[in-house]
Amino acid sequence: MGFSEPAIYRHFKDKTEILKSVLFYYKETLKDGLSKIIQAETTGIGKIKGMIDFQFNHFTKYPAVIMVIFAETSFQYDKELSRVVMEIMAQKKTMVGRIIQSGQKQGNIRDDIDSDQLTNVIMGSMRLTVLRWRLSDFEFDLIKEGKILWNTLELLIKK
Repeated sequence: MGFSEPAIYRHFKDKTEILKSVLFYYKETLKDGLSKIIQAETTGIGKIKGMIDFQFNHFTKYPAVIMVIFAETSFQYDKELSRVVMEIMAQKKTMVGRIIQSGQKQGNIRDDIDSDQLTNVIMGSMRLTVLRWRLSDFEFDLIKEGKILWNTLELLIKK
């Protein structure tokens, strides 16, 4: 990346501080991006599509972020890092849940399934797609896979 290890440790106390900074960066990026999508003048369905596009575009542009976000098994013994990952998941679940509830009220997202369960289906399928991409060493087009995933999710959630 063009800088030395000693240079990094002039700014960070230890590896945990570096990882925490990356997680906080992602948390704010996610919050800002999803907030814009929530405020957009579009349907709940359109907002879910926008959220998938936003995240998959971001991960494609910054794949190194995934290496930290998806390293939560490495964090299992570090309560502070685990807490930050849990905060990110809770933040996203809340925001996606709001989008779904809004779409259910608008009548374009099915309301015969609890919004919390739809949120789990959407977030879980996104996570699996990104995890497959990372484990394949980024060999497939995540944005293209995101479009395929969206087409499937739309069939499942559209009223």
